[in-house]
Amino acid sequence: MFIEVSQNLKKLSKYFPENLYVVGGYVRSKLMNLKNDDIDITSRVNAEEVTKRLEGSEFSVKIKNIKLGALLISKGDEEFQYTAFRKEVYGQDGSHMPIKVESTSKLEEDALRRDFTINSIYYNINKDECVDLYHGIIDTNQKILKTNINPDEILKNDGERILRMVRIAGELGFDIEKNTFRSAKKFVSNIKDLQGSRKLVELEKILYCDKRYNIGSVKKALRLLNDLSAWQYFGLESKSIRYKMVFKTEDRLLGLLIDIVDTEKPECLEAFLEKFLKDQCALAEGESKKIITYISGYYDALQGMRNKEYFFKYFEDWAFIYSLLKNKSKHLQNKYNFFYQYIIEHALAIKISDLKINENDISENFESIDKRNYERILRNLLSKVFDGKLKNEKDELLKEIKKNLINY
Repeated sequence: MFIEVSQNLKKLSKYFPENLYVVGGYVRSKLMNLKNDDIDITSRVNAEEVTKRLEGSEFSVKIKNIKLGALLISKGDEEFQYTAFRKEVYGQDGSHMPIKVESTSKLEEDALRRDFTINSIYYNINKDECVDLYHGIIDTNQKILKTNINPDEILKNDGERILRMVRIAGELGFDIEKNTFRSAKKFVSNIKDLQGSRKLVELEKILYCDKRYNIGSVKKALRLLNDLSAWQYFGLESKSIRYKMVFKTEDRLLGLLIDIVDTEKPECLEAFLEKFLKDQCALAEGESKKIITYISGYYDALQGMRNKEYFFKYFEDWAFIYSLLKNKSKHLQNKYNFFYQYIIEHALAIKISDLKINENDISENFESIDKRNYERILRNLLSKVFDGKLKNEKDELLKEIKKNLINY
């Protein structure tokens, strides 16, 4: 079977008289007439020798992962990810990374470490022929996703492979072979051992799996997570999530988080989200804070928070919250947006920074006031200015502080 490869790959194969192979997603995509620019190549030549061979050639080489012997080979706009044939040994913690990597000269041994039959099809560039040890071409044509060997051996030590299985099934609209699914459910607890950053990467790929080739179904992928009872290994009490908002929002992660909150019903929203985003997604504090603010603003609107208090808290984040509310309540969206536009049109002071005085003015004029009270004082002034009880002028604001000095 012939698969088209670029002229650069054909030129590169001349440096590999031992035979150079394309393997994995690129081969699968070509068989399905899908576009795929992620090109993985392999041969029995180790990374050090490849680097020597390509020195001074038209190809540039960068080390990508020393432990795995992975290289990034490029020419012009094309990039190829190279790894030599290898065997991998995993620990018992389900954390995805092999604890030991051994080189091999045999394609058959390299194929054993790969996960699914459709990802284990090799294309020999030198000979223009496929090497398909596990009948991956048949499974691709029949739209079946299954492991290339005993599924327990493939899935027992790697939680990431289970998430990848869900994502690929969603991306391609494939059905999961029953023994593979049964094994995934058996070892789904390995997901809990993955680093938060890896969980987040795979979760986001799942959330947008229908976008990659425009043939898949995010509903299918998310249903699989429920069928596997996977969510309890994302730190949740629930084994399944009631999906609604995730299908309506442009930012599907925000939609999913709302669905998680609606399912879990935590006592403290902010504490729950902070823990989930930190422990399960490894998000930085700043990014987590933004997400928590958007979702808190969404729920505070649903609870009918008063306009004034609402925009004191969420004015700068309204554009994001607006997009969430439109999928839940057009009435609330319009209600709060009317007030938001009113604030803008009348240039109302809505933030402490809008006031004509600041903490330095308080310090210079009122030495007796403790610095810990500055923010409270400014917030009280802001409230009165917003209500029209005070003019937003420096002298007026200082007079107001002086009048209430006994309270500070």
